[in-house]
Order: sequence, then structure tokens, then C-alpha cells
Amino acid sequence: MVTAKYLVTVTTVVLGGSAQFYSYGVVNPAQVVITDWINQTYIERYKAPLSLTVSNVIWSFVVSSIAIGAILGASFTRIIGEKYGRRNGLIANGILNVFAALFELVAKHFKSPEMLIFGRFIYGINMGLSSGLVPMYLMEITPYKYRGPAGTLHQIAVAFSDWFSLLIGLPEVLGDANNWPLAFALPGLPALALVCILPFCPESPKYTLGTKHDREKALKDVELLIGKEQAPHMFESIVREVALDEGDGTFKELFTRPDLRIPLAVSIIVMIAQQFTGCTAVFAFSTDMFLNAGLSPVLARFSTLAIGIVYFLFACTSPFLIHKVGRRSLSLFQLASCMVALMMLSLFTFLQTYEQVEWARYGTIFSLVFYMCVYGVGSPIPWIIASELFTQQFRATAVTVSVFVAWTFAFIVSTSYLPFQQLVGVTLSYFPFIIGLAVFGIFIYVLLPETRDRPMFEIVTEAHHRTASLSAGRPWDASRPPSRQEVQRLLDTMDPRSYSFYDNSINDD
Repeated sequence: MVTAKYLVTVTTVVLGGSAQFYSYGVVNPAQVVITDWINQTYIERYKAPLSLTVSNVIWSFVVSSIAIGAILGASFTRIIGEKYGRRNGLIANGILNVFAALFELVAKHFKSPEMLIFGRFIYGINMGLSSGLVPMYLMEITPYKYRGPAGTLHQIAVAFSDWFSLLIGLPEVLGDANNWPLAFALPGLPALALVCILPFCPESPKYTLGTKHDREKALKDVELLIGKEQAPHMFESIVREVALDEGDGTFKELFTRPDLRIPLAVSIIVMIAQQFTGCTAVFAFSTDMFLNAGLSPVLARFSTLAIGIVYFLFACTSPFLIHKVGRRSLSLFQLASCMVALMMLSLFTFLQTYEQVEWARYGTIFSLVFYMCVYGVGSPIPWIIASELFTQQFRATAVTVSVFVAWTFAFIVSTSYLPFQQLVGVTLSYFPFIIGLAVFGIFIYVLLPETRDRPMFEIVTEAHHRTASLSAGRPWDASRPPSRQEVQRLLDTMDPRSYSFYDNSINDD
């Protein structure tokens, strides 16, 4: 079905692009070593140690500088993807990653925490672009009915990079006082491999045909990806898709067209709900959580590694569960289970901190392991919802908006969590996530339709019906199938180009 060229392309993109999320988690196990280095650096500069508050603020910016860069990178996803192409955008992104690795490598030598933060900021730009470009490229070089699994590959690679970063960041590996710059610069190697290999791989045929208007080159690229026998069918689907995509799919049109507002709102709400699982705080500060729970530094680091491995293993089950259970049911299960896990975490930290219950530390470990299990199974869902709710015309624009929202909230959480924890205590620091999950879980229960194996007009019709039920004060009617009159009213207001391709594609496949 696919060629060796396709496999090489996917492997290169997944390892050189998706796996760059390694940079986000590598700070976690090395927190103590890095904060000691930062404090010592400022003692040498200003002859005085940092206060706990200032140290926490600086560490928060070390962690959150990636999120700041990712916000910026995400906002340029559509521009770079449409102007320079998906493949060329990834190549340029890889070059950026190599430069970031160089800054990380020399920060300790020059005694400059500022270089460390700036390098992670560039890493963030790379990750923001990768969040949109990688799934988009993988889905566009893959036959239509396999695009879902192809998009999930991105999240599996992200999960792998998360636990691998926790391993490399251990002081026993490369996270000690001497070698941590190597650990932080490691993403430069797969990025360099991507820069060297990807120029010999095909560009997205959809981009080549739709933007460059090079029919011959697009057909040749399809043949390189799936072989000459299967190429005509996939190429015909691409031609039909491009023919339907009249216009540029601008942000203005995305936000002003009535038939696109509900899908856009749903894709944004799902992203916000994902951030209220507390994933950003858990991934970035789980070592700190273990330390505050009374674990020794060594046990805290290895506990963090353990939960990273658990997350990866359960994320590997997500493609099967998403296909069998469905997006909506699995998303609701994930949000409800994460809320339970955070409530347990809050309870056990309360017992240990205020009641001096010694065994509560093991409850903390169990709660975080349970959290990683349930978070992992549903983690890819928000990243594929936007792609399933929009045609190719608006897919890049909608993905840009949803990824921008995700990284914006990631920045807010990663920047504010430690100061907030210091203000209210560990036990109460989980309450905003618990409350947010309860609120957004209700919105998703009411608004999110099932998208698995359904044409777009059915998905949008159900989303409109659920919204109308909520607006009318009848949320119990949301699960009722929309009436024939509701369906017809929506179809009368929708642009036929929004859903006709999906109907044809499903029938063809």
C-alpha cells in the first residue's frame, strides 16, 4: 500500500519533528541541578543568593519559555505551511532546532541562564510549528482512510519523547552538573538528520497541486509515496479536494462564516479542556510535586521517569481505543478520570502535609501513575478534532487557531503554577484544574459530537443541535438525534463545499 519512500519520510518527520517535544520535559528531572547552577551563577554576578520567590520565578521562565516560543511558532503555522510548503517548512524548522541546540550547549560554558532561556524559547518556536506542520504533512501524504492513524503517530512520538527526556535528564544519565548541557542539546541531532534527509522526500501532493499548480509533480509524488498502482485513486481524491477548496481559507472567513463557528468553538473548547487536565503542570513539575510530597530527590526523579513510561505505554493504546470507543466517549472518560486523579492527589498531599500520614506518599505516587494512565489514552484527541471538523481549505487555519490556544494556556499554567503553589500550598494548587475539568467536561458533554467515520455535515448538524439545546436550557435534549427539519435548516445555510468532499471520500473508500 505504501512505499519505502513513504516509510522513510514518516520516520524522518516523526523522529525529527514530533520527537522534539523531548525539550519540554527534559527540565523536569534536572530541576535541582539547574536551579543550583542558576543560583550559583547569580551569586557570582551579584554576590548574593536568590530568594525562593525569585528562584521560582526564574525557574518558571526556564520551563515556560518553550510555551512562549510555541505560541509564536503556532501563529505562523498557516503562513509557513501555505507559502513555503509543508516539507520545506519542516526543513526550515529543523534548522531552527539545530541553532537552539547550540545555545543550550554553550549556556553553561558562558555562565548564562539567559542563553538557556533563549535557546528554549527557540525550541518553543520549533515545537509550535511542529504541532501544526507535522500532523498536517503526515495526513496529506497518507491515503484518506488512513489519515487518522497517521495523525496519531505524531502524539505517540510526543509521548515517547516525554519519557525519553525524563530518562536522559536524570543525573545518573546526562542530567548531572557537568553533562546537563548535552541533555538539553540532544534534540539537535534528530533535527540535523531531518534537515539532511527530508529534502530527498516528496512534498505534500495537495500543496504541490493546490498551491503550486504543478499537476505532473503532484502525481509523481503520489507515486513515490504509495506506488503507481494505487496512485490514481489517491490523486483523484486530491484533485477533487483541491477543486472544492476555492479561496484561501483566511482567518477572517473562519471566524465570520456562520457554518464554521460551531466547529471552531468545539475545537477550541476541547483544547482548553485538555490544558485544564493539569497536564502542563504535571509534566513540567512532577518532580517538584514528588519532592513536596516528601520523597527523596532520587526517588522523586525515578518516580517521574516511571510515570513518563506509563504515559507512553498507554498513549500507544490510543489509536485502537479512539477507533473502537470513539472520540467523544474517550475524551469524556479522560477528563472525568483526570479529575478523579487530581482529587486523589490533593487528598493524599493533604494527609501527608497536615495530618503527617506517612503512607500518603505512596498514595501520591499511585495518583500520578493513575493520572498518566488515563491522560495517555485520550491525549491525541484534541489534536485531531480540528482536522476532522474542517476541510483542507480551512484545516491549516483551524489547526493554527487551536494549537495557538493550546500553547497559550500551556504558557499560563506553566508560568503561574509554582508561584500559585507557593501561595496556597500543594493541596489547594490542584483545585483550579479540578474545577476547570468539571466545567469544561460539561461543555464537551453537551457540545462535542462523535466524529468517527461520519461525514462533516452530520458532525456539524449534531454540534449545532447540541448548542441549541444548551441555549434553550434543555441540555438533556443534546443527546437526542437532531430532527429532519434541523438538518435541512443547517444544510440550507452551509456552503456545500464544506461537506461534499467528505461524503464522496467516504463513499469512495
